[in-house]
Amino acid sequence: MTASFAMRDIRATAEVRALIGTEKLRELQEDARERYECWPCGRPSQATEPMSVLVLAYRVFRVVKLAPAACADPQIIEVGAAGMRTAAGQTAVQRRERAREAERQLRGGETCPAKGCPA
Repeated sequence: MTASFAMRDIRATAEVRALIGTEKLRELQEDARERYECWPCGRPSQATEPMSVLVLAYRVFRVVKLAPAACADPQIIEVGAAGMRTAAGQTAVQRRERAREAERQLRGGETCPAKGCPA
């Protein structure tokens, strides 16, 4: 099992911390809004619960996403160019629902495969 780094409510593996840096983790902690959208399943989540840091990586590009710790473990997810455009929100002009559908396809479905999102 990989060692994890915990900053109050934000969790990251040593690999994630090395990739994005401790300063970025501090920024996430400070900037965490009250509510956010769980990246693996798209459900609304609250920042009062422990969160995992997910890093979507394509070549030298990185996008940081959050998920409840009960939903997903902190990790680095390798994506292709199209996946990175979708994750970064840089797709061609689309309605929000179409963008969410593209993210669900990128994630591989609506449910959290690793742990299962709490209802």
